Amino acid sequence: MAAPVTPDDEPGGDSVLPTTPSDPPVPSRHGGCRAGHRPSVATTLVSPALRAERAAPDPAVLRLLDGLSRDAFVADLETLAAHHTRRSDSSGFDEAATWAETVLADAGYSVTTQPVPRGGGRCRNVIADRPGAAAEPHEVVLVTAHLDSINLAGPAEPAPGADDNGSGSAGLLELARALADHPAALDLRLILFGGEEEGLFGSETYVAELPAADRARIRAVLNMDMIGGRNTAEAGVLLEGAEVSQDVIDALARAAATYTDLMVTTSLHPFNSDHVPFIDAGIPAVLTIEADDSANTRPHTAADTVAGVDPDLAIAILRMNVAYLVEALGSA
Repeated sequence: MAAPVTPDDEPGGDSVLPTTPSDPPVPSRHGGCRAGHRPSVATTLVSPALRAERAAPDPAVLRLLDGLSRDAFVADLETLAAHHTRRSDSSGFDEAATWAETVLADAGYSVTTQPVPRGGGRCRNVIADRPGAAAEPHEVVLVTAHLDSINLAGPAEPAPGADDNGSGSAGLLELARALADHPAALDLRLILFGGEEEGLFGSETYVAELPAADRARIRAVLNMDMIGGRNTAEAGVLLEGAEVSQDVIDALARAAATYTDLMVTTSLHPFNSDHVPFIDAGIPAVLTIEADDSANTRPHTAADTVAGVDPDLAIAILRMNVAYLVEALGSA
């Protein structure tokens, strides 16, 4: 999740229950796209918890979900959090990006990179592609997460970034392995962004440099940012998008009801993560993030370690995401 905004940056936010204007301000999410907590707000931001109608599980989807590995997720998370920092201009970020490129290539994806100059150093986006079997022109579904981490106490301070966003990055790698051999109709593109914490630099660069024809190919964007912090008694997930994202939100909620026990909340007030530049460009994009993320005080500090991540919550969110992606990608 990007580092915090100032009170003048953005109205609204997304991690509180409905309030009235007379209520005292309530704290909102860690995050902000300009370098912790957002300013407090007192507006209706998040829907009450909902349960979509449970459908009959698809045996083919269940087989894919059985392939999700908790142990592999934890191993990747530990590798990422072992870096002193993954700040976008650091050697730790460069090493983590190089390692992720290898993991994705070993899973059978075609891997390229895109420089993100505003991130400094060797900041870049890592892009992994797997073509579908549909006839031309192919539509594409994107899965994204940011690879960088930050400590607001200073660039030299430890920034393990286990939940923010080692969890989303490790989740993307596990999802890549789960879908590597799935016979999909549409193309699948996975992106690990750099420069998110300093201002969504990686995703803004990616969207700005997309040719119009490629932008038109995107059916949906699924963003994972902080999927491992257990902040509520019942395991939960927030699905955050905008009106353009409503169909994706609905499909994710159905997947959660059918294949998980997650409590689902939703919001149409997007901010401070890599789904926002896509939404600003009119592209359906949804953030999947742990429920009540503002209650998690560890992000952007040295305390955001592996010990604070609940792998079972992360795997439940990955189950929802994989089930949704099978539907969105279609079958060959």
